[in-house]
Amino acid sequence: MIREMLFREEIDLRSTTYATHGIYPYPAKFIPHVVRYAIQKYSKEGDIVFDPFAGHGTVAIEASLLGRNAICWDLNPLTEFITRASTFTGDIKISDFEIDWEYKKAFHPEFSNIMYWYPPEFYNVLSKLWGFWHREIYAPASSDEEIAKAYIISIPLLRLSKLFSYADEKVPKLYKSKYAKRKVEIFLSNNWRNVMVETYNKFANICFEKIQEYQYIATPQLFSNQKTNISVLTSKKFGNKLMVFDTIRERLGKNVELLITSPPYLQSQEYIRTFKLELAWLGYSTHDIREISKREIPYNEPSFKTVLSDTYQFYLQQVKSFEDKKLVNLYERYFYSLVSFFENNHEFLNTIAVFVGPAKIRNIRIPIDVILKEHLENRGFSHVETIIDKIVSRRLFKTVVNPSTKLEDERTPTEHLLVMKKIDK
Repeated sequence: MIREMLFREEIDLRSTTYATHGIYPYPAKFIPHVVRYAIQKYSKEGDIVFDPFAGHGTVAIEASLLGRNAICWDLNPLTEFITRASTFTGDIKISDFEIDWEYKKAFHPEFSNIMYWYPPEFYNVLSKLWGFWHREIYAPASSDEEIAKAYIISIPLLRLSKLFSYADEKVPKLYKSKYAKRKVEIFLSNNWRNVMVETYNKFANICFEKIQEYQYIATPQLFSNQKTNISVLTSKKFGNKLMVFDTIRERLGKNVELLITSPPYLQSQEYIRTFKLELAWLGYSTHDIREISKREIPYNEPSFKTVLSDTYQFYLQQVKSFEDKKLVNLYERYFYSLVSFFENNHEFLNTIAVFVGPAKIRNIRIPIDVILKEHLENRGFSHVETIIDKIVSRRLFKTVVNPSTKLEDERTPTEHLLVMKKIDK
């Protein structure tokens, strides 16, 4: 069944950023309305809900509010910080956000061009704040609750570090724009130190209030007999050793009732690049960030996989007609990556719900949901429904011409929720 539905109108939620949704800016976020629809329709309380491309942690938030357990995977280390902060159920006070603005042991990121992004005045203060976070908050944390609190306190610090930089916070990718340079000039021409303190306090209050709202909504679950569990696995640094978590090569190893995910867009090459500054302040070096970026779709160079879809083959020939090897590699690697994940994990999945739009390569829209549908049908799944949702919100940054293709810029007009169910044998 294929039908149209505007999730924002059909699913009754206050906004896309209620509770802890939107606690930290994240590109191409899952709207909670889609997740809530899938969880309510295709799972029940106590079930495990799984998101292998977890991003901001939308699935974890919605699952926990609806009494489901959640497993979240992502390449990006920041996903663990955001998700665990967003689903925190312990005691939190506004005084927990207090930091030492004159801390003596500064933290200096091992990031090769860190000073390109900051005037010296701002960097000197931020390095003290991060020195305090690393040595007095994060390092001493031993229990899960203390670690989660450290993650929470990092949220306003990260927002402050991005705002008081030459990075343009209105653009998805890390970008030093004219607007951002002017922003720094305005800060420097005023009493920027006081503004920085006031801004941190504002961000801390917002974070605190959002966690309080989440906990208020989650109250029935917190006092129920069925406590929910949220597992988050991402790339992570242990001391000086980096462990890269690559979703497309991992194996779940346990049955889950529902997979609900929004995989990276076909031409998305922005997630790790977007968060280079954040990862640097959290302790990831230039080398670490490069190693993580290498595993990003479409850079990860997955091994050849047979995509069991006639539609895939049809559009592959269309892409080859452009006589551009980079575009062919982009197309093939994207689908090899998704197929690799499903080949590793389809046996553990009962219902699959994938939310993805028909992205463009040059002037061709690729029906990603149709290709996945055909492949999964050849792997023992039947098609339940495809819901076509019109995209309402747009990115803050728009261009008339796409800088990569030099063609008229056109955003994906719809996104499709593809739902497949395992055929009982």
